Amino acid sequence: MSAPLAPSTNLAKYESGSRILQWLIRRFHARIGDVLAPHEFRTVLDVGCGEGFLSRVLLDRFPGIRLTGVDISPAAVERARQRCPEGRFEVAPIESLAAMTERFDLVVCSEVLEHLDTPDAAVRLLAARTKGLALLTVPWEPWFQAANFARGKYLRSFGNHPEHVQRWSRGGFVRLLEPAFALLHAESLFPWSLCLARPRQES
Repeated sequence: MSAPLAPSTNLAKYESGSRILQWLIRRFHARIGDVLAPHEFRTVLDVGCGEGFLSRVLLDRFPGIRLTGVDISPAAVERARQRCPEGRFEVAPIESLAAMTERFDLVVCSEVLEHLDTPDAAVRLLAARTKGLALLTVPWEPWFQAANFARGKYLRSFGNHPEHVQRWSRGGFVRLLEPAFALLHAESLFPWSLCLARPRQES
């Protein structure tokens, strides 16, 4: 279902010297916090946590949460542990969620599903791990690809990230989630789409 993500690609994005890109990331993370702010949650699972950048945002924005992060990359997990020493981080593919018994108040999966060959199966696994909320994000296509092309990235694939095997408009993303989730909120904030949802068995 999944393939290892090159940690250097994700890390390069967050450590880019582009002021515009850094502003977009900060704005997006702030919006995630704003969408989550009206809701109560204590336990958080960050699936595909990467180097812990979003985990750090959540820990700072919501003091007192207990955060667990999982990622397929050992190098990314080690960096996440350094960035978020109060969190718990483990090396695990998304398929490992099927063997977990713990359920969380909030499951976060940001910029992961577009890398997966079978994202619908992953969505079902995410729904099974939350007893309350899920916050899911993906690139907003075709604008994400167009933005890459405009800044001279991935020109041979016309701006499409070489690790992205799925592409969704906001409506397409909603349709992917609807069999497993009841949507509470959906929006696109250039160049990403985000949805807040509850698993259907809890709706």
